[in-house]
Amino acid sequence: MRTNGNQEGFKKNRGFLESLTEKGLDIKNYYFVKYNVCIIETKAGNFVLKGFSKERDYYEQLKLSRWYSKQNHPMMAVYISYPSGSKVHHYDGMYWCMMPFYNGKELDLNDETDVREGLHTILKFHEQSVISSEKYHSVLSTYSLLKKWNKRLNAFKKNVQQQSYPESLKPAFEEMLSWGKWALHHLDKKEIDLLENAARKRGEVCHGDVAPHNFMRLDEQEIILIDYDLFSVVPHEYDVLQYVNRIMPYWQWSPYILRQCKSHYLEQLMQKKWFLTALVFPTDLYREWNRAFEGGREKIREMIAFTDSDLPTRRAYIQALQSQIMHHS
Repeated sequence: MRTNGNQEGFKKNRGFLESLTEKGLDIKNYYFVKYNVCIIETKAGNFVLKGFSKERDYYEQLKLSRWYSKQNHPMMAVYISYPSGSKVHHYDGMYWCMMPFYNGKELDLNDETDVREGLHTILKFHEQSVISSEKYHSVLSTYSLLKKWNKRLNAFKKNVQQQSYPESLKPAFEEMLSWGKWALHHLDKKEIDLLENAARKRGEVCHGDVAPHNFMRLDEQEIILIDYDLFSVVPHEYDVLQYVNRIMPYWQWSPYILRQCKSHYLEQLMQKKWFLTALVFPTDLYREWNRAFEGGREKIREMIAFTDSDLPTRRAYIQALQSQIMHHS
């Protein structure tokens, strides 16, 4: 057997793998992607095992998987039973669930076609993600966008005040902070509350992490989403908002790429004042800078390089947004 050496926190690999024979798996090779994600190669095919430390977590994931498995052509990767018929394998304090290994590649956000098809994948996923059934409510979380963003802004502000970094970065950080404060000031709390309450009542489920690595292109025609970890009952628009924020830095904040998505739905959102205002909030910069401050000098150097290249085009885009928003008013 081979491994990739990434076995942090899991010291009994051989015992773990041997225990899987009880579930009917004849394992030829394996490797750990993370301490709780293992790829196994068997005579019957390749599979992904995902481990959960809490019983509730694996139960919630299986429950959501059952919902999507009922759909025609599900847009989410779904868990399956072990050959023995079991849904879960309990070993050494972890609960392991299994799904097929999807042989595909993640999206390339430098590619127009991938960007467009990524958005269409999200919208198809949303068509399957209105889960109003009471029996699913207990497994789905929710959140307030304004509270979440206030928390992220305050964490960034605290890091800027307390961490060490080159003095030359101070004007950039002040500008980033000003964008966040501006967006939060101009977002209508009542409008956002109404939007979120309507989504909860309807049962709209967002993926919550529409990053390139969570899309899997299986072939030229089929793309699915993976990873249930950040599922929440919040407006579907929040996934689209996050996706726009993901793709824009790849295109130097040019509206050109949004037009290439050829989505009437996105075009409508880009006419809404709240959506435009939310785009001003630099949530990605706060997230990545907060991680960099925790990650040490090398991560900070990487973020300095990114910020230096990103800020001029982002600034021009935000200024254009602010002008359009104020014209709305």
